[in-house]
Amino acid sequence: MSRRCGAIESWNPLREDAAERISALTEGRGADLVIVAASAPGVVEHAIACSRPGSSILLFAQTSDKERIEVSGASICMGERTIFGCYSASVDLQKQSAELVFSGELPVEDLISHRLPLVKISSGFDMALHPDEQSLKIIVQPQRCS
Repeated sequence: MSRRCGAIESWNPLREDAAERISALTEGRGADLVIVAASAPGVVEHAIACSRPGSSILLFAQTSDKERIEVSGASICMGERTIFGCYSASVDLQKQSAELVFSGELPVEDLISHRLPLVKISSGFDMALHPDEQSLKIIVQPQRCS
């Protein structure tokens, strides 16, 4: 999916070590910018491992008050890394996003992994709470019978 959307490189972090791949691609330097668009234990620490000294790390998916992130102070201070968060986008970016979606340039249909009728909403919540490799976006279609 990421390559169809224009990514030059993409890896499955369950099968490959992204930090090693990034290090190899950057001759040991690390990434200038890391965008964390998923929430999972250890993901911020892994983003730091992928980044170079002086880099920026954007946290986009850390929206739970219960989620705690523990990182080495030295990797931030001595590495002069900047960690910042973002939850939404400006009106201009939202307009650009809508244009990508509605023009068909971004294949959003490919992101939907499961379409469920209303009677299976509980299994949809289960899939969302415990995703597997096949789960991307799960939608409930009340008008759908089965």
